[in-house]
Amino acid sequence: MSNNRRTNATRKMPKKRRRISPLLKFLCFILSIAGIGLFGLFAYQFFMLNIVPNMILIPVLVVLVLITLLIIVFSNFKCRRNISKFLMVLILVLINVVYGFGNYYVYGMTKLFDKVTNLTEKTTHKINVLTDAESGLTKLSDLDDCVLGTVSSLDPKGTKKCLQDIKKKIDVQTVEYTSVEELVWALFNDQVDGIIMNESYEGGIHETYYDFGVQVNRVHTTVYYTDRSQSQSESLNKVKNITSDPFTILISGNDSYGEIGTNGRSDVNMLVTVNPNTHTILLTSIPRDYYVPMACSAQEDGCPQDQPDKLTHTGLYGVETTDKTIEELLDIEINYTVQVNFSSLVNIVDSVGGIDVYVEDGLEVDVFAANGSKGVTAGMNHLDGERALAFSRERYAYQDGDLQRVKNQQIVIQALIEKIASPSMLMNFGKFVDAVGSAFATNMPADQIRTFIQYQFALMPKWNFESFALVGKDGNEFSPSIGLNAAVLLPYEEYVEEASDKIKAVLDGDSSNDIDTIPDNLDRLTVRTYDSSQDAFYEDQTNEIYDPVYDGYSYY
Repeated sequence: MSNNRRTNATRKMPKKRRRISPLLKFLCFILSIAGIGLFGLFAYQFFMLNIVPNMILIPVLVVLVLITLLIIVFSNFKCRRNISKFLMVLILVLINVVYGFGNYYVYGMTKLFDKVTNLTEKTTHKINVLTDAESGLTKLSDLDDCVLGTVSSLDPKGTKKCLQDIKKKIDVQTVEYTSVEELVWALFNDQVDGIIMNESYEGGIHETYYDFGVQVNRVHTTVYYTDRSQSQSESLNKVKNITSDPFTILISGNDSYGEIGTNGRSDVNMLVTVNPNTHTILLTSIPRDYYVPMACSAQEDGCPQDQPDKLTHTGLYGVETTDKTIEELLDIEINYTVQVNFSSLVNIVDSVGGIDVYVEDGLEVDVFAANGSKGVTAGMNHLDGERALAFSRERYAYQDGDLQRVKNQQIVIQALIEKIASPSMLMNFGKFVDAVGSAFATNMPADQIRTFIQYQFALMPKWNFESFALVGKDGNEFSPSIGLNAAVLLPYEEYVEEASDKIKAVLDGDSSNDIDTIPDNLDRLTVRTYDSSQDAFYEDQTNEIYDPVYDGYSYY
């Protein structure tokens, strides 16, 4: 009897529970608190970023809340074994890492909007004192009692400021030249000991002296800043609703590396006309050498107002000059501007993992002249940043020269837009944010950019791309920006009118492909030329333009 009682008592004793490690309990608790905090911060930042429509954002956040809470409850109250507790610690660590990176990227996006939606309140001007690399003059003190060449007529303010700076340290004499070409020739032919030149003119010099950067010593740099006009820093032509009102953007790409705020020749001039109602995007390219009247910004000294010059030279006087010149040329309104440079394209293309471009038969290139990199073959080609830049700049390899170059630029822009809109961007989003942060500047307000991104997320429209490139006749005319004759492209009036009509058609909700007014016989096209003696343009219906014999100058 007693043995039975002992046996029953033994059976009724509760099983001994395995003791869960206090360290694992503590880690679960701390990681849960951290996860709740990071998720709350992530949800708040993402909501304030305001780029995803609420109809998508709220359900996603609700799902994330439920998943996070289930994991926290299970890890803290349901786990009864050390191994399961350890696994939940790992899951909580992963959640904290994900929300941590999420906060980092959302914060980066917020800063990105603040940065790129400001065309910078100041324009940077750099004036260099250069010496021949073989002269042995490597520092400013070496130029004491020496002679410096200047072109004050092209940059009076910059030249004056630079001379004021260096005369505080050394004594110099100056010799005035009439063009940048003559100035550089004087340096390399021992006519002067050094030269004073605005850095924005170096892009043109590189076309004559490919290794100009290593042929000179930079012994001094004067940097000064000028205020941008209101119409540059904040668009006066902005639309009310970017998701319903058609608009046009000017993409201005200057031929410089580094800071966006530095003026340089506008080598890429592309208009992007967007109609969000018809989901149509029209890319209109204007050749850099188009010979057109300057429409100058009031803030830029030395700009040849109303005088004809190459379109690329408008960039020397700021993006607003390029903007106004194109508006008057095409009789249109540009709503926003986007500034980019060489560094911009390289960094952005690399950040998205490269782009794919299709090259038609007969347009293969063995080696790109711009940087000596590998060219492209017929068919599909994958390009990294440097090759995409070289592809955009190539013209010597093509029979159509600059016309094919602007077509290549359109191909690159379209490929980049398609890559950014593809699912693969999820893997490259961080790199893309970092690259874009310093890659371009725009005067499109941040709230409109956010609204347009919301529109893209909500509707996911399939965009229809259309394109048009203006052309002209080769000529040789005087360029007031460089003080000598230059190879230019005289605009065909019919192409100018058709470009204007195509842009207006897309804005009105029609297709630009429906506009076709150019006659088949190119010999009958009208060329606009400039008569300097009359200070006026005239039209030549015969298209027989006198082409002066090469006079010894290198053409920009």
